[in-house]
Amino acid sequence: MYTEIKSYRVFLDSGTQKNRSFTTINLFDKDDEMIGSIQFFEDEFEELQPLDMDHIYILYPISKFPFIVDILRNEKPLFLGHWENKYGKYGRICTGKEPVGEGEVPIPSFVKKSLKV
Repeated sequence: MYTEIKSYRVFLDSGTQKNRSFTTINLFDKDDEMIGSIQFFEDEFEELQPLDMDHIYILYPISKFPFIVDILRNEKPLFLGHWENKYGKYGRICTGKEPVGEGEVPIPSFVKKSLKV
C-alpha cells in the first residue's frame, strides 16, 4: 500500500538516553494526517522492540539522513509504502516514475562529503 507524502516535519532533539532517536522526520498526507515516522539512529544502536503505532515506522542509520532529506526536498511526487511477508515488515519512500535523462540538480557538498566511494 502506498500513500502520497505531501509534507514533512524534521525534529533534531538532544539528550543522553540510550537507544533513543534524536533525529525524526514525520510524514503527512494531503489531509495533514501523519502517515509515517522515520527515525535515524547511530550505526551501533541495539535492535528495538516493535512499536505499536497506527502509522508506518521506518528506521534508518543516521548516515542516510542527508539522502532522505534531499529526496523530501527535491522529488515530487513521493510515496510512503509498506508491506509484510514471511520474512518481516518493510517500509520505503519512493518517487513517482520519472523519464530517463530528466536531469538532476548537482549533489550538495554536505552530501558529497558523506559519500563512501
